Amino acid sequence: MVGLWLLAQRGAGYLLWLLAAGAIIPFLMGCAGQTPPFAGTTPTQVTLTADGDTRTLTTSATTVRELLTEAGVTLGETDEITPPLFTPLSEGLNIVVVRVRESVVIIERSVPFSRQIVRNESMSATDAPLIIQGGKAGLEELTVRIVYRDGLEAERRTTQVTTLEQAQDEIVMVGIGAAAGNVSFAGTLAFISSGSGLILRGSSAFPEQLDIGSSLDGRVFALSPAGDYLLYTQTTTETTIFNSLWLVGTERSATPRPLNVDNVLWAAWNPARLELPQIAFTTAAATELPPGWEANNDLWLGEIRQNERQPFDPEQVIEAYPATYGWWGGNYAWSPTGEAIAYSYADEVGFLDLDETNLERGRIRLQRFTEYNTRGDWAWVPSLTWSPDGQYLVFTRHSGGDASAPVFDIWAAAAEARFTVPFVTQAGMWAHPQWASGSSDLIAYLQAVTPQDSERSNYTLWLMDQDGSNSRQIYPLPGENSRFPREEQFMAWGPTGRDLVFTFDNALYLYNLDSGEAYPLTQDDSLNSHPTWAPYGAALVAADLRPTELLPLPTPAASRQEVLPLEEQELP
Repeated sequence: MVGLWLLAQRGAGYLLWLLAAGAIIPFLMGCAGQTPPFAGTTPTQVTLTADGDTRTLTTSATTVRELLTEAGVTLGETDEITPPLFTPLSEGLNIVVVRVRESVVIIERSVPFSRQIVRNESMSATDAPLIIQGGKAGLEELTVRIVYRDGLEAERRTTQVTTLEQAQDEIVMVGIGAAAGNVSFAGTLAFISSGSGLILRGSSAFPEQLDIGSSLDGRVFALSPAGDYLLYTQTTTETTIFNSLWLVGTERSATPRPLNVDNVLWAAWNPARLELPQIAFTTAAATELPPGWEANNDLWLGEIRQNERQPFDPEQVIEAYPATYGWWGGNYAWSPTGEAIAYSYADEVGFLDLDETNLERGRIRLQRFTEYNTRGDWAWVPSLTWSPDGQYLVFTRHSGGDASAPVFDIWAAAAEARFTVPFVTQAGMWAHPQWASGSSDLIAYLQAVTPQDSERSNYTLWLMDQDGSNSRQIYPLPGENSRFPREEQFMAWGPTGRDLVFTFDNALYLYNLDSGEAYPLTQDDSLNSHPTWAPYGAALVAADLRPTELLPLPTPAASRQEVLPLEEQELP
């Protein structure tokens, strides 16, 4: 009775609900003993490679982890699994287990002694060297961590070096044949001496100190083509700025002028512009991480006006470029004609055609190669040098078959014909070739004494003809260890092409090709570097010191490399 009363109170809707429920409940009870259709899993066929065995398995597992458990594969803490354990299985998936183990070994290694050269002005260059102290090899203990993958050695890294016995250097005294004195030369020569700028006007007798302070960082230090201006960078104390770009006239008592450009990685003068001089530069962003900057790989052009009241107003012509090891930046070099700027990154060399209105379209890649892995917080980038007429470009390149092979050669490229040829094999990573400015038939470069370890090797200074032939060592004496710096701007050609200035053992020397002698230009113990010499380019032509006509580069079929369109190029 109570039930009928409730039904009457709730009405017909409630009655319909009860009828529907009565139909559904028996259906659910009838299905209670059956497996729902969505609970099943379709078997999957996968391939498993582990412990030297490759198997094809059909499994109902859903992830890589479940499959390995099902196959009885136990993982160690250092083992590598591809793809990761959480990856869902799919038809045809390849799963690879690499067994990784490590060991630490102790190795004793002999340390060869070095040779120190004491240069004596009272001895002639032809006098026999005198051994003041005999050399003795040292001994060190290396702690080496070795990583094995599937039983094969894959990585070997030295984690600690302990010196057991110090090596004793051999000390040899040699004569230099001349004391620092009044050496005359053509043009104007400037260089950095212990952080300050010095200038020599045709003679080494009276060096003048430029009023530009003593905080030069050496990243930019360049005389203008006529030698009337010096472009330079100096360090700052601000955390977000690592340097700033400045300009100063080379006349006596000139006042430095800030160009209000910060964080500059490279800047140089257009060698073809005398009236209304022009510079190009690239920038970076300062960071707290090594190496202290992140390159923008951009390009700016700006004109230098004599009226200092007119602000320097550069134009950005190339936005950031995604180069390999782009955080480090690249090297650049103006063509002597001012029509192009050569560039190099860790894996390519080319030039920018400045006559092209869209410089991204005007980027001509001459050669690509495998970048060199320095295993450090720096990148190796090729050096660049143009022939005096802008037809040819000589550059260094990494020629190793893989990123870790320390093989570095010198190559040459014909810019207009766009082919490249090898010049010097195994020259070394710090070869830094420089084409003579006043004479078109000579190229100076450094040659590694130990090419297989050119990063740490000593180097000697060589000359070769413009076609890569007739290579000969000019400095120092055969058998003498070198003290050449690693930076690219360690030497500069004079206007006549018969004089070459370079830094050696922190001193500045002038080598004359006619006499075959090197003359010291500095007499103190200061650190000298970054020589820059003018006139050059258009100013050199205006001085009626024109280069002789260039001969064509050799193009043997076995070594010549044609330059393909940018989109068709592949790594050799």
